[in-house]
Amino acid sequence: MATLDIRSLTKSFGDTRVIKGVDLRVEDHEFCVFLGPSGCGKSTLLRLIAGLEEATSGEILLDGKPITDLPPARRNLAMVFQSYALYPHMTVRQNMSFALDLAKVEPSVIEEKVRRTARILELEPLLDRKPAALSGGQRQRVAIGRAIVREPRIFLFDEPLSNLDASLRAQMRLEIARLHQEFKATMIYVTHDQVEAMTLADKVVLFNGGNIEQRGSPQELYHHPVNRFVAGFLGTPQMAFLEATQQGDSLSLANGQTIAAPTELKRSEQGRRVTLGLRPEQLTLTETGQGTLDGRIEVIERLGSDAYVYLTIPNLGRLTVRCPGDLAATAGSPAAVRIKPNGYHVFDADGVALFHPQPA
Repeated sequence: MATLDIRSLTKSFGDTRVIKGVDLRVEDHEFCVFLGPSGCGKSTLLRLIAGLEEATSGEILLDGKPITDLPPARRNLAMVFQSYALYPHMTVRQNMSFALDLAKVEPSVIEEKVRRTARILELEPLLDRKPAALSGGQRQRVAIGRAIVREPRIFLFDEPLSNLDASLRAQMRLEIARLHQEFKATMIYVTHDQVEAMTLADKVVLFNGGNIEQRGSPQELYHHPVNRFVAGFLGTPQMAFLEATQQGDSLSLANGQTIAAPTELKRSEQGRRVTLGLRPEQLTLTETGQGTLDGRIEVIERLGSDAYVYLTIPNLGRLTVRCPGDLAATAGSPAAVRIKPNGYHVFDADGVALFHPQPA
């Protein structure tokens, strides 16, 4: 496979700068996920890598050789689109072999590659069907198979699971993870779905407004976000944020209650505005008067083994607590939340991380 280097890459559409000087290295055999909200530039960057968009400035190198100005056909990359992009008048076999036919590869070689790929993707019984006779998951497997038979240097995936229902998305995530392990392939995968990013990636690159906010392993971004944006984007349900003021060794919340400040924060800071970040697993639900914060339960989401309890805390806002699935509490009842010792993130007034708790 291959290593990809992106150096000071920019892309503008008229006066609008979409990619703002990205520097990134994707290692050989790495599964790299571009994650971020809609409009952050992640799909544009993938299209720049594929050659479907022309860079305004900067370089893209494949194994150290510039490919920035090469047409897509000469980059030896394969892209799997969100829309499948199958030829409706062709069979599965013809769709998978089309690029090899154009390249005038020997028919016996084409047949062997298609058969092998169909076997891996469990498409052998479907080779003579046309796309209209396939389910959404089967069509996506055909699109992936079409990329595999080309034996590209890098696989590019542009939100390939967005058109599938929840059960098919989960199934296809497992298929793509298995293919990555089997082929030892270099893969770049674009998604706005953090579950896909957390379950598939070796490295997550989180984008915001055309810039990279943070890159690293899924666990690194989850447990050690560099700023409030990263912390709020990763995690389901989302992290809750509470405004506070540091007074030496304590943090004063907006409702007048105080909690102990982590020892890692400078004690000399007086009156510094900070934000506490609280994940559902860093909180404990208890009875009124026995916790740090008293409130009322708004909603309970019961997911079988787990339940997520949403509480409103007067003068503070909403907190979410992860609880056992057989929780006896009911919506509308009073309850309290206990914050685990040092069980919260701290961010300064600009959103930069000051403190992270140790993972449980």
